[in-house]
Amino acid sequence: DLANYKFAPAVQSSDAKATCQSVARLQQAGRGPVARAAVTRQAAVAAVAPAAGGEWSIIRNSAGTSSTGVVAINAVLLPQSSKVVIWSRVHMDGSNNYEPGVVSSDGVPEVSSVYDTDTGNYVVKRLRLTPFCTGNSHMPDGKVLATGGDDYSGQTGYTNGLKGIRLFEKASGNDNWDAGNWKIYTQQLQQPRWYPSQTLMPDGNRVVIMGGTRSQTTPIPVPSAEIFSYSASSSIKIDTLAVLQGFGGYILYPTVFVLPYTSSVTPGAVHMFVFNCVGGAIMSLFTDNTWREYRALSNAIWPTPGYCASYSMAGTSVLLRLEPESDYAAEVVMFGGFKRAISQCECDQETNGYAHRIKLDKKTVDDNRLSWKRELMPSPRNLNDGVLLPNGKVLVLNGAKRGVIANLRDAALDAWLYDPKAAAGSRFTVLAAASLKRYYHSIALLLPDASILVAGSEYGECTEACAHGTPWLFQHQAERFKPPYFFSGSRPSIISTSTATPKYNTDVTVGYSGTVTGAVLVAPAAVTHQVNMNQRAVKLVVVNNDTTNKRITVKMPPNSYIMQPGYQMLFLMNGDVPCMKASWIKLVL
Repeated sequence: DLANYKFAPAVQSSDAKATCQSVARLQQAGRGPVARAAVTRQAAVAAVAPAAGGEWSIIRNSAGTSSTGVVAINAVLLPQSSKVVIWSRVHMDGSNNYEPGVVSSDGVPEVSSVYDTDTGNYVVKRLRLTPFCTGNSHMPDGKVLATGGDDYSGQTGYTNGLKGIRLFEKASGNDNWDAGNWKIYTQQLQQPRWYPSQTLMPDGNRVVIMGGTRSQTTPIPVPSAEIFSYSASSSIKIDTLAVLQGFGGYILYPTVFVLPYTSSVTPGAVHMFVFNCVGGAIMSLFTDNTWREYRALSNAIWPTPGYCASYSMAGTSVLLRLEPESDYAAEVVMFGGFKRAISQCECDQETNGYAHRIKLDKKTVDDNRLSWKRELMPSPRNLNDGVLLPNGKVLVLNGAKRGVIANLRDAALDAWLYDPKAAAGSRFTVLAAASLKRYYHSIALLLPDASILVAGSEYGECTEACAHGTPWLFQHQAERFKPPYFFSGSRPSIISTSTATPKYNTDVTVGYSGTVTGAVLVAPAAVTHQVNMNQRAVKLVVVNNDTTNKRITVKMPPNSYIMQPGYQMLFLMNGDVPCMKASWIKLVL
């Protein structure tokens, strides 16, 4: 992806090559990964009955066609709707085979759309400040922030977006996202960023924008974090961070999770898990916007030497559901990735066959007892997406069993269900298989009806390793995956909520039909390149459940470290089965 593609590469692309060379230098110095011992893969529990395996379907409009308008490289669920704002890039093969309505009257193809997952229709949006490989996240008012981007050197109709700050918002006086538009800030980031991660802080104002490279054509790392102030509409501070410098090579969408607690010594400090490939740190951001590395996550404790995990061109990561019974203890799980090889042809590059977990609760972090545990997956997998479900389980979708970046083969079509509370060795269940291959630049995200939108992919399959270039395949069809709970016959429905704008640590009463045992808040997704920058779920405390009158009272999270302010999906639960459709609420400070 770091090559300025006009045709997909037939040899190892520059980002993977640089990463591998960086590892080689570490190995020569005696500090890098060593070869992994052979392992015997444990068999997953295979789903037999169709209902037990879930169901895939193509989302079609009333005319019977399926299209998101533009390829879903970035996708963000829009609050109070089942619509998704998508952005992408122009077709890099020079073709003009765009979807209907995408090419504007001035002859320039647009790269953004609003896609309605209920109707299958899309509305094209103008976004000419090049947005390829931006960061993406929600603001507390529901608007979508996208920072950084690409330069698109020489692309007619577009301007350099590397320092860009954009906001997708509803039109004045119109509550329909279809009428929304992109607002371009006159202020810019302080450094150019291609592939930055961005994360909303618990104060609901600051957004940390971290990492990336200088551009697609100038692949120099940007080992800094800058703080965007929503109230000031500008970047207010920038710092070079040693943890980012220590990653080496490219800093492409580092994994960043806000941990659900502050410091007892310095109240107001935000602790963040920052990770890239095999290592990272717990970083602390203080109220005066200064940084401190609180705990190191040394590469030496990584249990699978020589293999990357969570990374923009590797596997995916999920912060597991936060639950009051465990005092909202944080734990992260990573799925798949790739082997950090040097001379290997990309099409046949070995992928990572492990899931890795790490406990990040306050005591473990404070005591500096950080360690990884790993478990075999049903098969090796790379460029896969992880979707956190309301019941706390994780769906793993998309990707391939061999290859890296744009050069992949042996599609991983089957969905996996991961149960973090099951015994080690029996946490994976293989579900139904998709009909469409989803390779690099594809997405998956949770919808309000608890189904999964799966879309995107720009590339076909390597047909012969290093002999032919990987073909471009601009996948516009969208799929919906219905997990097994869709077929349980016991899904409750929400009838009413006592408020749509609750404050933290306050009660909300929800009327329902059916059987209800609990409730969960799930943040709307903001995903690209296997990195969901807004994925979070919190189980709520049940204050009272009046099963006779069908009213349940639940308490909102105690504070904004546990769940950041803004719009969330409220799911009522019948055991592990979510309600028919979530209600949107807005958590306010």
